[in-house]
Amino acid sequence: MTQADFGAVVASLDAAVDERQLQAALARGNQAVVDALTAHTPALTLAAAWSQVVSRAVAAAARVVGGDGVGWTWFVSGSVGRGEAIPGSDVETLITLDDGVDPDGKARAMDLAAEAHGVLERGRVYGDTNGVLASRGRFCRRWASWAEGIEKWCAEPAQDRGVVMTGLLADSVALDGADELRSRTLAAAARHPGALRAMLQDATAPRATIPSRLRVFATHVDNVDVKQAAVEPVVKIARWAAMAAGSDALCTFQRLDHAAAAGTLDADDATSLTDCYSSVSQIRWRRRAAAWIDGRPISGLVSLYSLSPQERATLRQIGREVNGVRRKLAFLASTPSFR
Repeated sequence: MTQADFGAVVASLDAAVDERQLQAALARGNQAVVDALTAHTPALTLAAAWSQVVSRAVAAAARVVGGDGVGWTWFVSGSVGRGEAIPGSDVETLITLDDGVDPDGKARAMDLAAEAHGVLERGRVYGDTNGVLASRGRFCRRWASWAEGIEKWCAEPAQDRGVVMTGLLADSVALDGADELRSRTLAAAARHPGALRAMLQDATAPRATIPSRLRVFATHVDNVDVKQAAVEPVVKIARWAAMAAGSDALCTFQRLDHAAAAGTLDADDATSLTDCYSSVSQIRWRRRAAAWIDGRPISGLVSLYSLSPQERATLRQIGREVNGVRRKLAFLASTPSFR
């Protein structure tokens, strides 16, 4: 597998004029992933390539369902937006509509968005299981409605899932290159310090953990949600730290670099989180590879005893490192002097 293989897939997706061609391109993309996994391609290289394939597949699906002339702009967010998607990752989508689009036009846009996601699912590109889908009214808005929402979510982060919406928009990427949603969000968060405080509190809130050997022995439960325990805390801390530094970076690694350079995150902590994120990404790729190659459902849960001893040790070390930084930042967020 070479980068050119994925480049050819992207070119095919961009040229697709109907669902048959789109599905053929996605089939080639799925095979490119299989080849890459078989060739032990570095996880981060593969993640960036697969994220681009998914983004172009979303754009192609919006086109082939008859979206020309609708007056919409599609966005992807989450791991796809950050360029960090792995096999089986779902895709979060948003739509902005021209302000002149009437209610009937919005309803048509949402119906077409649902059709587009149907096309994608037939090619093994699944929509967000939490419902961040362009086919839903909350995520299909006119520009003016998005602008009003962004201001409200940053000014009152505890209301209307403000923290979640701010993070979602901070990771958004427009498929036509006009990233106004993200730039508006970054500017609004800078005007409202409470938004950044709320994001840090959310990033450092206790969630799933990676159980110790003693806990596994006592409870006989060794399953762990690696995404919740190790991936999401790093992603959220990096997002907060970069935004606090005034950075518009998307990639988690770049966000950590910018935060360390600006001093919003201790340099040693940034290095530790970078190493943790790299290691856990490799483990997640390896664990999902067989299921992806066989076309089986991919679960977010991992049994620790299905891992090699080295992987178990690495995962537990990642858990300790991430929790150490999380506790340190949680204390910072609780201090009256924090801004």
